[in-house]
Amino acid sequence: MVSPHRLLKDYQQLLSLSQKILHLAISGQWDTLVEQEIVYVQSVEGLVNTPIPDEIDSVMRLHLRQILQEVMDNEAKVKQLLQKRMDELSSLMGQSLKQKSINATYSEFAGQRRLLDDPLPDETRS
Repeated sequence: MVSPHRLLKDYQQLLSLSQKILHLAISGQWDTLVEQEIVYVQSVEGLVNTPIPDEIDSVMRLHLRQILQEVMDNEAKVKQLLQKRMDELSSLMGQSLKQKSINATYSEFAGQRRLLDDPLPDETRS
């Protein structure tokens, strides 16, 4: 069984990780965020599998609840920022596909135009 002090320390480390991930999302450091997310998920899994000792007093329980609430608030903010980023990327992909279509159409038109400008076989003999 884990000691109350150790449990509090683990929860505080989780909070620290969630704050770091939120900062990374705010600053747009997506690659680093993904790396930290792996550590974060492992930390959450570790805490989920750690039973809360019965001898923890109500003040400590309240403190742990407050930490968890802040972690969940951070997760909600990160989720919003990730959704915003996904929307941006989706828009960029849409623009890229439109540009590709325009380029393909232009290339096809340019090829047809060259054919129209080519002299006819009879015209080359004169």
